[in-house]
Amino acid sequence: MFTKGGVVKRFIIITALLVLTTILISNCRRSEPQEKPQQGEISREEAIDFTLIDLDGIERTLSEQKGNVVLVDFWATWCPPCRDEIPHLKELHASYKDKGLIVWGIGLDNEEKLREFVSENDIEYPILVGDESVGQKYDVQGIPTTILCDKNNRIAFRHVGFAPGMEKDLEKEITQLLKE
Repeated sequence: MFTKGGVVKRFIIITALLVLTTILISNCRRSEPQEKPQQGEISREEAIDFTLIDLDGIERTLSEQKGNVVLVDFWATWCPPCRDEIPHLKELHASYKDKGLIVWGIGLDNEEKLREFVSENDIEYPILVGDESVGQKYDVQGIPTTILCDKNNRIAFRHVGFAPGMEKDLEKEITQLLKE
């Protein structure tokens, strides 16, 4: 049925295909080292300035917040981890707004959806209507992305995603920055 030469030929072809597939898969999984960590403390690089309009029509500029700790959260209404994070951001805002913390949510939805969500969830901190350019400036590749800036407008902490317990890390980082 099969000649000895045909079996050997098929074996070589199958082996070559398996080796090639393995190489391709391993190269696809290999990621370049990241300059900026996705979680935790980072070197205090200057925050890139931006100006956005919030849902009340107020122009908000990051550089004008110097002297305060600023939490900037990139999020969307359709994102479950973002929705899970919101109650904790509301608590942080309520607890620390009089101590020098500014919380800004940068919504990556259309304005109508943001207004509806803010109303339904009683969000009291400013929600800015985001655009793609600000997300690109901050290398937002996943949401939520939370950035904490120190009183000198330098990025001190960066978190991507949200999981239960992270709110404790955020609060610890905020209290540390407020003491500086």
